[in-house]
This record gives sequence, structure tokens and C-alpha cells, in this order.
Amino acid sequence: MKAAGSLTARLALAFALIAGGAFAGVGLYLYHALAAQIIERDDAELLRKAARARAELAETGASSAERWRELGGVVAGNAEYGLLASAPDGTPLVATGAEAGVPPEAPALPPGAPIGPASIRAWSGADGLPVHGITMLAHAGAQPLPVQVTVYQVGASRMALLRAYRWKLVLATCLGALAAGVLGYAALRAGMAPLRRIAAGTRAVTFTSGALPVDPSQLPAELNELALALQHMIERLRERYERLSQFSADLAHDFRTPINNLLGQTQVALASDRSVEEYQALLVSNVEEYERLGRMIENMLFLARADNARVAVRYAELDLATELERQADYFELLADARGITILVDAQGQVDADPTLLRRAVGNLISNAVRYAPTGTQVRLWAREAGAQVRIEVSNPGPGIAAEDLPKLFDRFFRADPARANSGESSGIGLAIVKTIMDLHHGTAQAESTPGQVTCFRLIFPGRAGPGQ
Repeated sequence: MKAAGSLTARLALAFALIAGGAFAGVGLYLYHALAAQIIERDDAELLRKAARARAELAETGASSAERWRELGGVVAGNAEYGLLASAPDGTPLVATGAEAGVPPEAPALPPGAPIGPASIRAWSGADGLPVHGITMLAHAGAQPLPVQVTVYQVGASRMALLRAYRWKLVLATCLGALAAGVLGYAALRAGMAPLRRIAAGTRAVTFTSGALPVDPSQLPAELNELALALQHMIERLRERYERLSQFSADLAHDFRTPINNLLGQTQVALASDRSVEEYQALLVSNVEEYERLGRMIENMLFLARADNARVAVRYAELDLATELERQADYFELLADARGITILVDAQGQVDADPTLLRRAVGNLISNAVRYAPTGTQVRLWAREAGAQVRIEVSNPGPGIAAEDLPKLFDRFFRADPARANSGESSGIGLAIVKTIMDLHHGTAQAESTPGQVTCFRLIFPGRAGPGQ
């Protein structure tokens, strides 16, 4: 997969493009504003020259030659202006100033009519330059017929000024965008320094340190949440690592015990000749150890499949009383052997996987029977109440210390550090119960009062109503 590139560079490029767009917009506005202002100024000057030309023609005392000379002087001194005058019959009288090409055909301004911006016409000159001009009829002295006069300006200097201004705007826009990109890159790189510190700190984290070596309070507010999230993730990973380490140790211990038993018994049996009965007793003992190993392996495979979402939950509508009575019957022989009575009080129904539900309840009953004192009762209780279905397995006994309750459902956890009853319990029965409840989107809880009653509770989501 191709790398996405530097975020700082991408953001700096975005800044440059945004700045370039903004500068270009401002430059375009300034260009049009300047062009309009220059045209307005030039048109005002053109109107003044047209008014002066009309005034020069109106002087009655001047001779004809002097009148045309004065008329040509209206545009003298400026190479961009020009003047054309023709007699009523079309005979050219004056032609002076810049070359303006052929003006478009249009009615001339009548004699005495006011000269204003509406009188100005525009056309293109011989070189493609814009030309603004006014064509009017004016009386020359006392002559009865008016002459036609055209005063115009060729916008050569205006176009040169605007062309130079355009290039300056383009250059300024490019330089501004480049400066915005460079400064933005520098600012972003400085702003990304806390992220680099977080990255460096994260690289330095090990399972023994377990803490992000960056103080979240010293980071910007936007990165504080990220640092806290990383810290919590590191803590969770460390917790999982410690649990995995403990799991490996416990697994090795629990597999070592039956293997050592098998090996020791077999070595003793092979040390000397034995009777057929002794060999049969050895094989029976070995079978028990093999069965225990098989149960442990089966439980570990179940947990592994559940962790990888490979356990399919097949829901069915189950009667709580029927299911708990069935479990009580299954454990009846074990309970009778210990002098324990199992009582069932259940009503309602639950949507659950039959096999998984029986396994979870069976694990709880097995624990309850194991730890209940002789002559006591194990109570199975279940009720369906609206949005929840509760199943409780409780028994009297020594109870569980309050500090051990949160760890009961961890794999291979035993409240007894000496691993009492290690031969009977693998330490993953309650972990399987919790996994089954997780698969059903429910919860497993434990309550215990030392020396009185211990209660394990399974809470399933209530059954969906009609239309849900």
C-alpha cells in the first residue's frame, strides 16, 4: 500500500492553496476596481475635451484657419487622444492625434445636447486597443450647417498599466501562497511537536513500564484526550499481558499436576512386577487423569473459540423451571454423596442457547455443591422480569473475601492461594460462565458474605416483544 505522505506537508499545501485562492480573489477585485477607476478618469477627461472642442467651434470671431487650428489643439500634447472633423458634406476638415481605426456607425450627438457619460462609445482600434470616443454635431461660428466632430482616446497606456498590474498581482499571489505554505509548514511542524513526543513516548513503553512517559496535562487540550486514551490502552495492554503471563503459569501448573501424577504412578508401577489388579488400578487412575486433562483442553478450546468469535449462539425459548430441574437432577448424585440438598424455585422463560446455558448453570452448581457444607442446601432461583431474566445459584459456606470478588471470573483464578482442591477444579469454570454470558450479551455477578451465603447471578437480556 502506498504511503499517505506527510500530514504536515499536506496541510501546508492546503494552506498554500487556500491562501492562493484568497489572494487571487482579492487581486481580481483590486484589478477590476483599478480598471474601472482608470476608465472613469479617462472618460471624464474625454468629456472635458469634447466640451472644449464644442466651445472652440462656437467662437464666432475666429477665422476659419484659426478655428481649425484651435480645434486641433484640443487633443494636442497627448499621443493617446485624437480628433476628426468633417463638413456637412463629409469633406474632412481636421484629422489629428492618435490613429483610432474606423468608428462604428451611430447617430451623432445633436448640437447643444448635453455631453455626458452616455454619449461615450467604445470600439477597437487598428491594433486591437480599446478606443473611447464621442461623436457630436456642432456649429462652427455662424455657419448654418453643423460639422461632425469625433473626439476619442486610444487606451494604450491604460492597457499597458493594467497588463503590468496583472503580472504584479499574479506574482504577489504566487509569492503569498508560497509564503503561506512555508510558514504554515513551519507552524504545523511546531504544532505537531506534542504528537511527536507522544509517538516517541509510546515507542518507549514496555510491559514493565506500563505508563506513557508524557504528562497529558502538559499537552494542548486537543491532544490531552489522545494521550489519556493511549495511557488507558497501555494500562489495558499491561493488564492483559499480566493476565496472559499468569494464565501461562497457571496453565503450566494445572497441566503439570496430572502429567506428574501419570508419570510418577507409571514409573512406580514399572519399578517392579505388579499384580493384574494393581495394573488395573493404575490404569483406572490414569484414565481419571486423562479425563481431567481432556476437560481442561476442551475448556481451553471453548474459551479460545469464544475469544475469536467462533462460537455460534443458537437461541431458543427455554423454560427456566424445566432447565433448572434438569440441572438439579444431573447433580443429584454428587449432592447426595456430600449430604447436600438442591432446591429449585424458577418461573418464566429465557432466550438462550440450550447447550451454553446448561454449561454455565452446571458450572455454578458444581462450585456450589463443592463448597457447600454437609447437610446444607444449594438454592436455584430464576425469574423473568421485564427487560431481564435472572438466574441465581446460592449456597452457604465459608464465603469469598471482598477483594477476591472482582477476580472470580478471571481465568485460572482461585481465591485459595494454596490452590486447594486443585485436583477438582481447573480454575476456568467461572471464566467459561462469564464468556457464555458475554456471548448472550448478558452479565455474570457474584455476591458473598464470608461465613454465610455465596450467590452467583446470571442476568440475560429479556425476550424481545412483538414486532421487536
